[in-house]
Amino acid sequence: MRVGRYKFSPRLVPTLVTVVLLPLLIGLGLWQLGRAGEKRTIEETVARQLEVATLEIDANRWKSIQKSGDISAMGHRRVSMSGYFEGERQYLLDNRTHNGVAGFQVLTAFIPDGAAGGVLVNRGWIPLGERRDQLPALPVPSARLKIRGTLEGPRKPLPLLGSSGYELKQWPKIVQRVELGSIQKQLGLPLLPLAVLLDPSSPAGFVREWKPYYGISAERHRAYAFQWFALAAALAVIYIVVNLRRIDDD
Repeated sequence: MRVGRYKFSPRLVPTLVTVVLLPLLIGLGLWQLGRAGEKRTIEETVARQLEVATLEIDANRWKSIQKSGDISAMGHRRVSMSGYFEGERQYLLDNRTHNGVAGFQVLTAFIPDGAAGGVLVNRGWIPLGERRDQLPALPVPSARLKIRGTLEGPRKPLPLLGSSGYELKQWPKIVQRVELGSIQKQLGLPLLPLAVLLDPSSPAGFVREWKPYYGISAERHRAYAFQWFALAAALAVIYIVVNLRRIDDD
């Protein structure tokens, strides 16, 4: 095909490379755009959930949630509970930082009034201290109190290369991830399949600056999509350039 003073003459190897890579790059870009749309939907759902009226978790509500096991529509819902903390046995979720400082998040079971089990409450972040073998004090009110927070559904457990920490004899236990099954077994206490992030206005907590967790944001997915499309465009330009030949006039 002749274009002005140039002739477009596709060669085999560049053509094969382009035929394979170009659809792949475009497909990856479209996939990232799809993921961006999914994340945007999640962000909008979270925003709506935070506007819904606060859910009171009492003994009856605890029983109905435990029986149904359906928490798909409850994530990021604001909740309140009256009852007691189980402060004798607590967990320190390891490798949590705040403003660049290493530390833990404190996990404590809370038992709503009259409930047959509890709810795991993340009471916030505390610094590591000078030595790992000197664990921080984790004061818990012994009196009945009312707390508020936001429901956080279970995340997919991250793979571990070593010990999870639940086999340790000491209390509080330093653990690498939240394993509700292990916590229930050790406490001898049924727990709801979710956790509560303790509200900064509630008592008995530590540093609490919660932000909804989405994984990769919608904006980041769109940025990735742009990169894939840019690579596809660059490949197309390179393919055209390497297959153009100047026609010499005799």
